[in-house]
Amino acid sequence: MYVPFKYRLYPFLDQEREIMRQLDELKFLWNYALEQRQHSWKLKKESVGYASQCKSLTEWRSNDSCGIGSVYSHVAQECLHRMDRAFKSFFSSIARYPRFKSEMMSLTYPDAYNGSVAVCDGKNGSKRLHLSKIGDVPIEYDRQLSDGMVKTCTVKRDGDRWYAVLTVEVPDVPAQAIATSLSPVGIDLGLNHIAALSTGEMVKAPKFLKRSERSLKRAQRKLSRRVKGSNRWRKQKVVVQKHHAKVRDQRKDFAHKLTTGWAKVHDLIAFEDMDVRRLSGSRLAKSVHDAGWGMLRQMCAYKAPRNGGMYVEVKTNGTTQTCSVCGRVADPPLTLKDRIYRCPCGHTEDRDANASLNILGRALKAVRQGMPESTHVERVASTFPPGRRAVSVKREPPAATEVAF
Repeated sequence: MYVPFKYRLYPFLDQEREIMRQLDELKFLWNYALEQRQHSWKLKKESVGYASQCKSLTEWRSNDSCGIGSVYSHVAQECLHRMDRAFKSFFSSIARYPRFKSEMMSLTYPDAYNGSVAVCDGKNGSKRLHLSKIGDVPIEYDRQLSDGMVKTCTVKRDGDRWYAVLTVEVPDVPAQAIATSLSPVGIDLGLNHIAALSTGEMVKAPKFLKRSERSLKRAQRKLSRRVKGSNRWRKQKVVVQKHHAKVRDQRKDFAHKLTTGWAKVHDLIAFEDMDVRRLSGSRLAKSVHDAGWGMLRQMCAYKAPRNGGMYVEVKTNGTTQTCSVCGRVADPPLTLKDRIYRCPCGHTEDRDANASLNILGRALKAVRQGMPESTHVERVASTFPPGRRAVSVKREPPAATEVAF
């Protein structure tokens, strides 16, 4: 299991200039390598791969010691590797065709374990992050790294702030046997309520982007009046980036707190396997991005196993249209305006709560091969009469472990 640890960096002025210079060198390397691939295919119908470009990089570095040669070699190779992955994703119809970059926002040390990256002591009890070819950068070391090998380090710029993301390889935590599950939960994601739990809990969507939209629009209009490339344009661009960073930080903080609580209380977390990317191209794109559905699922996917639980995704077909009590499909089908599910069997419930119960039922069915014929979860669910939900039995959280955000 790979766990990311994100820390704030406070580089000195000369260190910041050096990082910016190296980012410019990597930008030029990316654009040059992309142009080389395009020209090779247009003129000779030959594809240029990662290995041949790395070989050319070695010669280039030896002839340009003050430029790309002053960048750590593995960082430059990682830039080419990133482009190679981008082309593979394009040919697999996963992503669009790679484009030329106007600026590079991050650099990655792919083998931080070999001494190119290390946390060392600074002055007055402070900590520094040693980065090869850059120096010892002051770091806000607010929590200890987990026991394990540091695999990669990514230095990234977010507006006027700098961060270091250290990826640590930790041993996999064996998932708790589903037969002893005491607190399963199914979660249906929505827009008005960001999550509807099978326990009956409804989590209202915070809508951070909508709340900050007025100030963001004002800053964006001010940026549009500036002459592109001027000093005032660059300053205002940082202001706009700060607004977006604030919304992003709020959304991420909310998601971390929410998913950490779920992982500590529930030992089986089930979601729908919905295609968020397809919804991002619809008229609900802004609301879907503001809700952060993919972020919630991604966080639960690694937090549940770390807390001794299990994470399951089930198919989305019919979870909203099917009665959670008798299994009958709604006829006529429910529309987006229908927020209450009413079944001829007498079951009446909120549309999202009904879907969360169907998600939980499908999740239990999906893992039933590893369960005995009758488990505690099934016995609790079967004792409730039609129309009532099975309230999950809370268990004591596992032994405290360091949570890495």
